[in-house]
Amino acid sequence: MTPVERMLGMLTKVKGRNGSWTACCPAHNDRGPSLAIRETPDGRVLVHCFAGCETRIVLQALGMDMTDLFPPDDKRREYPSEGKKSLKPAFYASDLMRIIAFEALVVSICAYDMSRGKKLSDADKDRMTLSQQRIEEVIKYANV
Repeated sequence: MTPVERMLGMLTKVKGRNGSWTACCPAHNDRGPSLAIRETPDGRVLVHCFAGCETRIVLQALGMDMTDLFPPDDKRREYPSEGKKSLKPAFYASDLMRIIAFEALVVSICAYDMSRGKKLSDADKDRMTLSQQRIEEVIKYANV
């Protein structure tokens, strides 16, 4: 049983899916769901009570502690990450645009030289191939 499954099984009025749920907070007299639960791609559980209860107090009310919010280290690698969005992108759009701009400059210099009748050296051809690969990599990363 995953940490989030274990926690959800102890809560009442649980609603949600796809890694995000709400439930009644066990740490205070909660009539309507004020507790938010979220599972991260690597299996960690995030908990927040909108009424202001500390996570430690919520966990104590469930008979749990902070370590129960994390999967065992050997299991953490088994959690699927495909299909789940990362919380923070590895590169910002501005970084990707800078890469594209630089590689486009390399391509345009080579194109200019070729339009003037200059033959590209093997090193220039290799650099053009690298530019193409980097541009394709950025496009793939950006899901375009």
